[in-house]
Amino acid sequence: MKFIEQTLILLALSWKRSVLIGIVALFFLSIYGFTKLAFVFFPDSDRNMITIDINLPQGTKIESTTATVLAIENYITKALKVTSERPNGIVDWSSYIGEGPSSYDLGYNADEPNSNYAHILVNTSSFLVNSDMVKQIDAFCFDTFPNADIKVGFLGSGGGGTPIEIKVSGDNPDKLASIAEEIKAKLFSVTGTKNIKDDWGPKGKKFVIDIDQNKAQSAGITNQDVAVSLQTVLDGFRAGEFREKDKSIPIVMTSNQGKQQSLASLETLNIYGQNSGKSVPLLQVANIIPQWQYSKIKRLDLTRTINVSSELTEDGNASEITKVIKPWLTTQKSKWGEEYTYKLGGDAENSAENMGAVANYLPLSAFIIVMLLIIQFNSFRKMTMVVTTIPLGVIGMVIGLLIFGVPFGFMAFLGVISLAGIVINNAIVLIDRIEIEESELHRKPQDAIIAACLQRFRPILLATFTTVLGLIPLYLGGGEMWEPMAVTIMIGLLFGTIITLLFIPAFYSVLYKIDYKEYTFNEELLK
Repeated sequence: MKFIEQTLILLALSWKRSVLIGIVALFFLSIYGFTKLAFVFFPDSDRNMITIDINLPQGTKIESTTATVLAIENYITKALKVTSERPNGIVDWSSYIGEGPSSYDLGYNADEPNSNYAHILVNTSSFLVNSDMVKQIDAFCFDTFPNADIKVGFLGSGGGGTPIEIKVSGDNPDKLASIAEEIKAKLFSVTGTKNIKDDWGPKGKKFVIDIDQNKAQSAGITNQDVAVSLQTVLDGFRAGEFREKDKSIPIVMTSNQGKQQSLASLETLNIYGQNSGKSVPLLQVANIIPQWQYSKIKRLDLTRTINVSSELTEDGNASEITKVIKPWLTTQKSKWGEEYTYKLGGDAENSAENMGAVANYLPLSAFIIVMLLIIQFNSFRKMTMVVTTIPLGVIGMVIGLLIFGVPFGFMAFLGVISLAGIVINNAIVLIDRIEIEESELHRKPQDAIIAACLQRFRPILLATFTTVLGLIPLYLGGGEMWEPMAVTIMIGLLFGTIITLLFIPAFYSVLYKIDYKEYTFNEELLK
């Protein structure tokens, strides 16, 4: 073993400049390889669970929403539920109509409570069948409910939300809706997208009641009388509540004509005057004006904002789609006008916020590390040697992720930061030993470098191998969530350690101008 260590170290020192050039070239090659890595901010959860979010057109009654949920449940029961003949599929499910359940997972975000909203939480026999279940339910909902926005997908591990989001802000709602249609058309042309929509929804027909105040006063009718009469007929008027022990039951006054009303029935509707006690036809005191209006207009930072979102297909990647759509958005923005701006949400926003929160403190950490190294070694050159070893771990990280086919993401990013600390430690140990060999044992510079490498070579390698072996269970059992971090540290540390053991003695010799041309190896260094 010592013979191999000796041969490797002497070879690196004999070709020290070539070694440094080779390592630098390998580093830049790894930077190029990094661009070939897929980026996934957080992978989907590997739990045996999928979700179905149902959003019907705005204003849909809860009875219609319930009917939609029942139709989906019937399909699941007949085609997907686990039976003696069908061992793999859906085990059970829970349906929530009108509002979603309380938060049951980090990757779940409920939509706003509404009569047109429902959520179904589905448990499968295994996470291996999740993809197939999503495909079948998605296809059934697409064919059966063309007017519904039904999102079938996995639980997300990074806080939920839609992977692709483009938020456009401006003043004119019609202009914003037009821009949203352009963006949706572009997203439809990009491979890997599905369930493309915006959060305003289509326009709906509404009846505006234009009250003639003069006629209303003559008839003894107030605006409140009109509002109460319409609410009683359409939704029911809450007249009070009945208390039974600890329960409060609302008392709702409704019309005997039912909630489904037409324009003709509204025109003949009688308005009851609470002060006069008389009823007059609605058309006697008001005009009914049909208008197309937006069902809802949302705002971001007090500015009207429409959010165009897209889900991903099984082979879709949010980072790749963002690379395609971002240059197009930059070009289109000049056509929209200065008063209209866009902002990327989804995975792009999450990665910027989370990675940015960590990266913002890296300069401070780097400054503290540099100061501590200068204090420890009292040498700018030795500090430089230690700091330049930090990027060397990136070489192994890129190689590992490419070999294992693992995407780069937030967890791999944290792995790189952890890896940097371990690589720095190896460099400090090696340089410190060279100092001891020179100052305390009074060896020649050539002998000091070789002796330090021989003495620290095996302990550093053993520490590296124990760390790598300790991370194998995390790689095998951590799932897609922890696999990138495990691969980053394992392979990055292996390559980083070997490269450090060659880089430090070569770089040290170059900085201190130590020559090995006429050097004869001292056999006592092996003792």
